[in-house]
Amino acid sequence: MVGMARTIIVADDDPDILSLLSLHLQGWGFRVSTVNCKGELLEALRQQKYSVLILDLQFGEHDGIEVLIQLAQQGIKQKTIFLTGCGTIERAVQAIKVGAIDFLTKPADLFRLRQLLEHMVSDGSREKKQSKRVLADLSESSGSSILGESPAIRQLRQLIVDVSRTDAKVFILGETGSGKELVARDLHRLGHRSNGPFVPVNMAALPETLAESVMFGHRKGAFTGADADQVGCCEAADKGTLFLDEIGEMPLPLQAKLLRFLQGYSFQRIGSVDSISVDVRIVAATNLTPQQMLGGKLREDLYYRLNVIPIQVPPLREREGDASLLAKHFLKCRPERVGWRELEFADQTLEVFDSYRWPGNVRELEGLVERLVVTARGDTIMPFDLPPNMTKSDNGLSQMFTGHVKEFDRTQNVGSSMTQMELLQKNAVAEALERASGNVVLASKILGVGQATMYRKIKRFGLTLPSVVARSADQIGSEFFD
Repeated sequence: MVGMARTIIVADDDPDILSLLSLHLQGWGFRVSTVNCKGELLEALRQQKYSVLILDLQFGEHDGIEVLIQLAQQGIKQKTIFLTGCGTIERAVQAIKVGAIDFLTKPADLFRLRQLLEHMVSDGSREKKQSKRVLADLSESSGSSILGESPAIRQLRQLIVDVSRTDAKVFILGETGSGKELVARDLHRLGHRSNGPFVPVNMAALPETLAESVMFGHRKGAFTGADADQVGCCEAADKGTLFLDEIGEMPLPLQAKLLRFLQGYSFQRIGSVDSISVDVRIVAATNLTPQQMLGGKLREDLYYRLNVIPIQVPPLREREGDASLLAKHFLKCRPERVGWRELEFADQTLEVFDSYRWPGNVRELEGLVERLVVTARGDTIMPFDLPPNMTKSDNGLSQMFTGHVKEFDRTQNVGSSMTQMELLQKNAVAEALERASGNVVLASKILGVGQATMYRKIKRFGLTLPSVVARSADQIGSEFFD
């Protein structure tokens, strides 16, 4: 039988999903098998045990949950992650209840998937040590998966380690995209409940009419459409962690029921008189300020019951030097595709990253790196590859470029016939052309000027770039040299 170390089997009836996940997983160092029907999956799992099964919740004509139950009945125990296109909380709760480790909605968050897989396959072996090298230069010995070396992030990691040792309720505060769910997952993973389920609930996505059922479950026939008994999130999180994301968006009627639940960790399913007691840790998160929450978003008594240990996640703009470090990490994590060249960031680009304010925080940065992998013009990602709003003067690029121009000026032997302004212009044009490898179009983007202006300056200053000028003149016409 083949060894199972770092082996993944992906079961999905969509060939595009199979190809995409296989590409990424292989790039991360996993051995991958794919199947597109239930029969192939059952046969594969009879032949070999895999590190992880990634299973579509709606697997062709079959219910993925029923498939997992059938595997268990046949004595096949398999670590499983569910993928779902619908993303309903009810189905996710069912999946966790029958033994799934986690679930992801399509399209899968690749960063989260990779972190989850690396944790699931860790077993103290040589492969475990190799997988952890991805984070070795970014994480401290605390074991936290939150990346960064700024003082703010070092303090956050240490706080997570300290708080993970307790069962106290945690209230995570932070801007959208700053990594609040990652903090919650670290609290769970580093604590004594790590073998239990982690059940995330996005309160902003709960329909008010179904909110109570999603949280506490219901009995068959409790209301129209209740065709079977339903396990709620509170019950699914038993012996684990219940993560209440965007708690400030919870419907007010549900807030009273949650408060009652927190008083004794017992509840009743809708349509039932039987009390169910559970053992869960509560972690809540919001992108609102305390003033906004207490201004009508959240009941005051619920706020104070949840806010036992507050954790503030710093925005990326307050994490000095972390933006460039994270950018390099995200670039390194991109899949290696056939025919694609190796990419790296120019130092000037990393300087722009560290000076930009990142209103979308880490999520914005990760999305940008994914886009640059596709759109970058060369093997080195330059500032002119970035969106225009990132290279405006108030984001630091102009100041940075001025510094290069001044340094260039000090090393040149230039005649005294030029004014100081003309001298600066000449040096700037020459520097831009050098950085753009003679490409006039890209050089004009670096300086933020039109191509016509660039051609006039090349002629005006007599720059000796005949191949560039001749090729460009043929393309645009001689009117730019008038």
